[in-house]
Amino acid sequence: MNQNINIDLKNVKNLECDECQSQTFEPAFIIKHISALMSPNGQETLMPVQLFKCTECGHINEKFLEGLTN
Repeated sequence: MNQNINIDLKNVKNLECDECQSQTFEPAFIIKHISALMSPNGQETLMPVQLFKCTECGHINEKFLEGLTN
């Protein structure tokens, strides 16, 4: 079922960098190592996971790392 939801972006808060309060971010990646024991195909593999870093200071907000760090 397709639903069109209209959101007025003027009413939505911009996310800010926790360190410098910049509101601009760029893509970055962490690479997860998946052992052969955990891999669905039984082979060791690397999996890139995209997140975002601040364009001004390079900081990665904790919110972007939730569930991704050991």
